[in-house]
Amino acid sequence: MSLFQRFCKYFYRNHTKTIYIIDILYMKDINAIYGFENGDFVLSQLLKLLKTEIKNQILLNMNKRVCIEVKNSHVDVFTVTIFEELNEMEVMEVKNIIFNNIVTSQFRLLDSKVTIDIDVTIGCSKGFDKELQVYAEKALHNAKMNYIHFMYYDAKLYKNQFVNEELLATLHRNIKENLVEPFFQPIQSNKTSEIIKYEALMRLYDKNGNIIMPQVFLGKSRKYRLFNKLMEILILKVLDYIKKYKIYVSINLDYNDILNPSMKNLIINNIKDSDIGKFLTVEILESKKISNFYLVNDFINDLKAYNVKIAIDDFGSGFSNYEHILNINTDYIKLDGSLIKKIDEDVYYNLVKSIVLFCKEQNIKVVAEFVSDLKILRYVKSLDIDYSQGYYIGRPEKIDKLLEEKNEN
Repeated sequence: MSLFQRFCKYFYRNHTKTIYIIDILYMKDINAIYGFENGDFVLSQLLKLLKTEIKNQILLNMNKRVCIEVKNSHVDVFTVTIFEELNEMEVMEVKNIIFNNIVTSQFRLLDSKVTIDIDVTIGCSKGFDKELQVYAEKALHNAKMNYIHFMYYDAKLYKNQFVNEELLATLHRNIKENLVEPFFQPIQSNKTSEIIKYEALMRLYDKNGNIIMPQVFLGKSRKYRLFNKLMEILILKVLDYIKKYKIYVSINLDYNDILNPSMKNLIINNIKDSDIGKFLTVEILESKKISNFYLVNDFINDLKAYNVKIAIDDFGSGFSNYEHILNINTDYIKLDGSLIKKIDEDVYYNLVKSIVLFCKEQNIKVVAEFVSDLKILRYVKSLDIDYSQGYYIGRPEKIDKLLEEKNEN
């Protein structure tokens, strides 16, 4: 351990830290097929990747000197500990650096020109030393159980056996005090480079005024039967902002929301007496779960009567296919981030190209999500994709920050 690392451990021993636990998937298969010596060689290459390129990218991204500790904590499990409390955006940015570097790297085998790739699951948490590992491991376990590559737990909300009660109280407080707040992420026209609309993303606040990440509360709020109340506050605030500032905004609804008649009535009752429907887009999440297209199109047609636009979100994820475009009366599709992140690879470039060409024939506009840098934006523009959204275009902001930026421009 270097002198700097020892200093970090001592100086930050009572500070909140952020930890990422990285678990290699199917390591047993690698050992069985290529032998344990090759398995150990792959592990050593991953440790080196984490300690060098990934660590350096994290430091460059944070643009300040922070303490970072990388360890091979158990056989095929690694930890990256950052001796600082990262905010919501930083947590996701660091996760993307770790995950993208690992899954796009090729790992050599001993005495062979053959290389292999590996896949990982990541669990993340923030907290103090005693609780840090525990909740990151819980996040990792739940990510594996749900077949997703990342999950985050905030140890502040999961610090003891009363976790559910504390989160429940937080949800009730946000509803009672009307704290639910839309954060607006800009969507840019690729032809003019102007911001033409925003996606409204739900944010809640804990008792200390800190923003709570959606991964913490979205699933639980549905379980506690409070999601509809949270969503009602969000929608009403979005519509109020539209009325005041005449901004174009999209909101997210999933299949269950669409089946709930109160959700449709809430929107219609608040737009029918004004001419604001044209400013609103409803993004349909997880369209692959739709089993009754008649009910969905009934919902869509009722909203379109008030000039509301419809988008299919996360198109291209999992096994979603063109049937969803044909069966849903949609105005936009939003390409899933998993496609856009790898758009510089021929197979993904050609897949996105085929989707774009199909949409143009159907007169459907296309939005590229997860546009995180200039390189991706250039690929997106080369395919004549209509709109871009992502951190390179702009991060989610509160309405006052958004208006301040609009006035500056």
